[in-house]
Amino acid sequence: MALTVLFLFVAAASLAGVITGDPLTQRLDRALIPPFREGFVRGTDHLGRDLFARLVHGARSSLVVSVGSALIAAVIGTTTGILAAIDRRGGADRVLQLWNDSLLAFPTILMAIAVAAVLEPGRQQVMWTLGVVFSPVLFRVSRSAARQVIHREYYLVSRLLHTPLPFRTLLHMMPNVLPQVIVQSASLAAVAIGTEAALSFLGLGAQPPEPSWGLMLSDARRYLTQAPYLSIVPGVAAGVLAFSFQYLSDRMAGVVTALEQ
Repeated sequence: MALTVLFLFVAAASLAGVITGDPLTQRLDRALIPPFREGFVRGTDHLGRDLFARLVHGARSSLVVSVGSALIAAVIGTTTGILAAIDRRGGADRVLQLWNDSLLAFPTILMAIAVAAVLEPGRQQVMWTLGVVFSPVLFRVSRSAARQVIHREYYLVSRLLHTPLPFRTLLHMMPNVLPQVIVQSASLAAVAIGTEAALSFLGLGAQPPEPSWGLMLSDARRYLTQAPYLSIVPGVAAGVLAFSFQYLSDRMAGVVTALEQ
C-alpha cells in the first residue's frame, strides 16, 4: 500500500506539467473558489491560482528534498560510520563520534533553521542542510552494523587472508550495513517532508512563487476561517506522504529483522 501511494506521488510529480495546468497563473476574478464549486473542480487560492496544480507541483519539491536529503545523509553517515568502525587505533572513531554527538545535541528543526538562515533560502540549500543534520543518525546505524561485522568469523578470516580493505568493505560490510541504512533513510525522508514544509513556511525554504506545500500553508494561515481547504489540502498531502515513507520503513525493518534471524 505504501509503495502504491509513493508511486502515485512520484508519477504525479514527474508528470505535473502534463496532468495539471500552470501553477503560477493568477486569476483574481476566480480567487478563493473551493474545490467542486462554481464549475471549478480543482479549487483556487487567494490569487486565483489552480490549487490542484500547485499541490502536484509542490509534491515535486517535497519529494526532491526528502529523498535527496536522505541520500545525502546516507552517503555521509555510512562513509563516516564505516571509517569509525574500522579505525583500529580509535582516534578517528572518537573524533567522528564527538562531531556527530555535537550535531545530535541540537534539535533537528533548530539546527536546520540556523543553517538555512545563514545560507540563501532555497530548495537546494534545504536539501543539503537536512542531509548534514540527519547524517549523525545514519552514522550511528552504520557504525553499529559495521562493528558487528568486524567480529564475525568470515570477516576475521578475510582479514587473515590479507584481503584488501576496500574489498572487505564491499564484500562483507556493505551487504550488512546497507539494509539498516535504507530502513533508517526511509524514516528520515518522512521527517524531511515536515521539516521542509516548516522551513518553507518560515520563508527559509522554497521561495515564492515556486509551488511548495510549506508556502501553501503559509499563504493559507490568513484564510483559516474563510477558506480552510487552503490549509487542509497541502496538510493532508504532506501527512499522507510522510506516513507512506514511515510505513515503508517499518515494513522494511520487519523484513530485515526476519532475514537476520
